[in-house]
Amino acid sequence: MLLSDPKSEYALTDYPAVLNVLRLLSELNNARLSLEEYEACFLHGLTPIFGNEFAILLLLDDSDEIKAIRKIVILGKDGCNQDEVKFDAGILFRSFDRLQLLQYKSGTDNDLQVNPVVDVPAGMEVSTLACVPLIYQSQLFGVLAIGNFPGGVFGKIKGEIFGQLAGILAGHIQSIKLILELEKNNQELVTLQQQLINSRNTLRTLFDNLPESLYIVDEVFTLIAINRSRADRVGLPIPQLVGNKCYEGLFNFASPCPGCLVTKTVSTNTPKIRCMRYLQKDQSNQEWEICSYPVPEVEGKSRQVILLEQNITEKRKLEGELIQSEKLAAVGQLAAGIAHDINNPLTSIIANSQILLADIPEEQADLRHCAQLIEMAGSKATIVVRNLLNSVHKEEFSFEPIDLNESIQHSLMLLSHEYVSRDIRICFNRSEEMPLIFASDSHLQSVWTNLIMNSIESINNASGRIEISTQFDGANFIVRIQDNGVGIPKEILGQIFEPFFTTKHTGEESGLGLTSVKRIINAHNGQIMVESEEGVGTSFVIVLPKEQ
Repeated sequence: MLLSDPKSEYALTDYPAVLNVLRLLSELNNARLSLEEYEACFLHGLTPIFGNEFAILLLLDDSDEIKAIRKIVILGKDGCNQDEVKFDAGILFRSFDRLQLLQYKSGTDNDLQVNPVVDVPAGMEVSTLACVPLIYQSQLFGVLAIGNFPGGVFGKIKGEIFGQLAGILAGHIQSIKLILELEKNNQELVTLQQQLINSRNTLRTLFDNLPESLYIVDEVFTLIAINRSRADRVGLPIPQLVGNKCYEGLFNFASPCPGCLVTKTVSTNTPKIRCMRYLQKDQSNQEWEICSYPVPEVEGKSRQVILLEQNITEKRKLEGELIQSEKLAAVGQLAAGIAHDINNPLTSIIANSQILLADIPEEQADLRHCAQLIEMAGSKATIVVRNLLNSVHKEEFSFEPIDLNESIQHSLMLLSHEYVSRDIRICFNRSEEMPLIFASDSHLQSVWTNLIMNSIESINNASGRIEISTQFDGANFIVRIQDNGVGIPKEILGQIFEPFFTTKHTGEESGLGLTSVKRIINAHNGQIMVESEEGVGTSFVIVLPKEQ
């Protein structure tokens, strides 16, 4: 051990210097020190060991290779001064460039030239200088230097100690940088994790609250996720459905649904679409559009498919209404062209039938009956043409105070031959204490004629009966027309007011009668309701406000 050699740089009498090394290492072994505190403590701790007047720590700027941060401590002064210098010349730069310990002593003949801007604190002269590059794990990033120490240049042991201390400093600086970098990365990960959580929560909220039915299955039909809307349709909680086969949990099938597109979506990796109809508890049908979308493949995981189910019943209904509107437009063009040609012969037919009735004696009942049939048929054909035109053109309603009972009575008189010839009993329960209603008399008569004629044609038994009643509740007029005919099937009850819909044979009815009725009632700001039971009969209730 060289320490026992009296000629060594650190003989036994120099134990204080060695103790100062140990003391410095002990002080630096403090986890609470920040990097700046550690560097200042280190630089100040070099003076008791080497007797230097100043110490310099120079660290390269990561963004600029010729710029460096210089930290200086001076004997007798507290703290650590810091500045930025241009690092491209001088003894410290030569040590950095040559990757070796360099020493300088003034007055000696060597090729080292002091850079007063970098190598020595401002306002000081340098007598001796030792500097060593800071390297850690093959990464060169700075220089450590001490100056104006006694005894001239270092010997081997002092040089080794200085180099070892520089290595400790370099290791600590880089370790702290790595820790700071890890903390920064960790904070970024925490931020990213929070963003992912927020995104997941947002997507989950959106997923659960979409009115459309949405669920995800894998390639073997296992439910991976399902939203609340789809689970509510089944009537089961989401946890009870996830993990089951979709065809079992959602459709109550023992095998994949007929027409299922999951397998095809997975194999072709393209979206697919199909439609399904579901029978509801009220025996009505709902039509659903099912779209399947492939989820991008993830290594190590089975393929997945997103399925979106949308109720398109209303959409189909609107499409049907659009088609009906197009039909009406076509009929309008046709009706406008032929109405005049049809009405002229009808007028002639009705006029001549009335002339015949005036000329035929009362005792010739059969001939009078034939003439009446001609007149009634002509009148009915006129109504059909008028309904056809009214279906495609905006009608002009002329409102005036009228007697509602008289309006109904007039329609009964026009149809008297129909119900008398069929032996149908008409019971008209009219409320005698009703005010006048502000309405279009001709249009309302068309309503009563259509509804009563429908009731007459629905009766096919010998005990046919039609009951008509009126009443006024102080604000609304209520008319009820009830028969004991064959009734209307439940599955078509909701279609009877649609244009061209009829249950009669082609050619017997245009399918515009009830459409015209509903249109007229709506024009009077009223309502029409229907109740029917097959084999029992049908009841129409019309509610009309007193004032339009």
